[in-house]
Amino acid sequence: MAVAMDTARPGRKSGLAVGAVIGLLAGLVAIGGIPVLRGTLGMWDLGQGPSPYFIPSQALPLYIFTPLITLATALLFLAPGLALAATFGRDKGVAYWLICAFAWSLPAITLPTAALQLATGIVLKGPAFGALVLAVAVACFGLLAVRLSQGRRLLLRIGPDRADLAAGVILFLLVLILLAPKFYWENFTGDGHGSLQFARLYIHTLWPFWMPEAGTIAKAPGLSMVLFVLPESWFVRLWGETEFSVRAPYLMYLAMVYPVIAGLIRYGGPGLRDRAIQLGDHVLIAGALGVYTIPLIYSGGYNPYFGDSPMPAARETLAIALFLCYVLALAQDRLSMMVLTGLLASVTIPTGGLWLGMVAVACWLVWGRSDPRRTRASLLVVALALAVSVLVPLLIGVLGLYYPAEGEFGLKAIVNRLRYVALTDWERFAFLIVPCGIVPAAFLLTWRSQDRLSRVLTLATAAFFLFFYLQGYRVLLHHFAPVMLAPLIVFWRSPHLHMGVAAGFLRPLAALGLAAALWLAWPAEMRMHDFDRGIGAATETSGPVFEAAERGPGDRFRGFDPEALATAHELLGQLFPIGYRDTDAQERFYGAPLVWWFYSEFPKDAGQVVNYRIKPKDQAAAADGQMFAEFDGYGLYIADAAVYETHRTTVLPTDTGARIFVVSRDQMFGKGARTGDRLVIDLVAVVRGVFGLKTPVADQAAQEG
Repeated sequence: MAVAMDTARPGRKSGLAVGAVIGLLAGLVAIGGIPVLRGTLGMWDLGQGPSPYFIPSQALPLYIFTPLITLATALLFLAPGLALAATFGRDKGVAYWLICAFAWSLPAITLPTAALQLATGIVLKGPAFGALVLAVAVACFGLLAVRLSQGRRLLLRIGPDRADLAAGVILFLLVLILLAPKFYWENFTGDGHGSLQFARLYIHTLWPFWMPEAGTIAKAPGLSMVLFVLPESWFVRLWGETEFSVRAPYLMYLAMVYPVIAGLIRYGGPGLRDRAIQLGDHVLIAGALGVYTIPLIYSGGYNPYFGDSPMPAARETLAIALFLCYVLALAQDRLSMMVLTGLLASVTIPTGGLWLGMVAVACWLVWGRSDPRRTRASLLVVALALAVSVLVPLLIGVLGLYYPAEGEFGLKAIVNRLRYVALTDWERFAFLIVPCGIVPAAFLLTWRSQDRLSRVLTLATAAFFLFFYLQGYRVLLHHFAPVMLAPLIVFWRSPHLHMGVAAGFLRPLAALGLAAALWLAWPAEMRMHDFDRGIGAATETSGPVFEAAERGPGDRFRGFDPEALATAHELLGQLFPIGYRDTDAQERFYGAPLVWWFYSEFPKDAGQVVNYRIKPKDQAAAADGQMFAEFDGYGLYIADAAVYETHRTTVLPTDTGARIFVVSRDQMFGKGARTGDRLVIDLVAVVRGVFGLKTPVADQAAQEG
């Protein structure tokens, strides 16, 4: 994402100058390219054509200009951190440089933006926000230049690793180019649109937690998954309220993951010590990350019709970058990096603390008495993460600010998740084996030939996998994401890859495994889903909660009012209520109410008939039709019941992701013990049976319900 700068060379100052110029040019491209990017996103109808993944007539904007603008934007956001990471701390290779750059950019961008917004009341967006970030980057590079002029060293040693940087950039561009319509144009899922609303909340309030009046969405994010909201808000500020604004961070995180994986492979690895990974190996490793991308984006969520990338793919991939960098720091005995990445990981995904705890146990089992420093360091990070999870909510309460109670992964929820155990859901092994390319997963079994670092990864991977594998309900592909790429490291560090009779055929075998994994992970259907856009086009909202302010450049919504989310969710949710049986999506349409609200804010095409109106009840007219539902003084009116029935009974293709990753609605949302085709054991009932205790009436009702 920037030119390599090597402290070992006398020309480090010229390298700095070149890097600063590239950063400046990237910033200018990112800011100046906003109209081009928005133009690309406006061509969404191309995604409904017969070949949305290959449109030669629009090759320049789709496959050259927009990817380069996206890359430049990611570089712009990392630029302040790239300069600061080269200025402070210890020497860094590419992996540490990028992760530290991300960490430094968080306060470097967030604090000046917040200060300016609080001082002026102006919500910076578009080119103005881009100019602020660029100014911050220039200031950070200026600080670096001053330090160098004072005789300080450039804290980078990336000469041997520069190929990792190039591979990350190439991976960034290739994934976007090859999956362009999926990123640019496809409708939001509910989770994807939730990411946009999280970003909007932070942009407008400078606080990442909802007030209760926002309704159902106020349950998230909690402290354990708040970090990803900040970088998402940067993209939304710059580009506007679009699908791509919350999808593009995935590409940045993927580019960050690659050097970390390469660093772990190279560190002390047999046959790779003190030399660069060969070109063919780079291709295979990058190919594995490409295979990982397909199921996580196309098959990783709750939506029965299609997958989306903001959540879970982007969030989980950021967590992977932090987790693996933590392991690298653990191996290299760099406590400060362990603390930094561990704490960031603990507030990225709800299971971050769990993962850190598993790594600590793995350290104790592997290093034990021979090297207790690593165990003590990992336990320290766990303790700090636990302290953050306890003290920060207390501090928020003392300050009188709102903070939602942890939901899905709070203590009570975790106990309930672990209560029901499924032992025979063998298909879940595919969630670990396929995304890494199949062959690397087999090397988790080569315990005797593994070094200590590989054994730590193996133990942590096995423990994390079993934690979700055994759960009876609410288990999806993305829950396994934090350990999907760990087998890659174990495989490429294996001595069998570099010596012995297997060395000659393991790389070809890995290539075959990648091909097989890609075939297994390939979605059943690649077309772009657009039905939600059609529902939104037929919907119109009016009234104070929806019209809080005029639209700004790049805005879809008319101002920001949390009550608008509750009103839209409650009323539209009654229009097409969600179904929890496998057959529901095969019989009628349902989805995410806030997605339909989002698309209702798009300009209406000429001749568009509005069939659903949400407005204050005292402003309703006969032409609005019959009131279908009401909430908090607002009514939902249907103009034509026949059109509504057509929408409601529309049957869309379901489970369009890879068949091997399909999870039944019962596994997602079911409860209670099961017998027959799927065995689910209630551990609480087993304990009660052993001790002769009666089952409470409430539990009986839950089992029956």
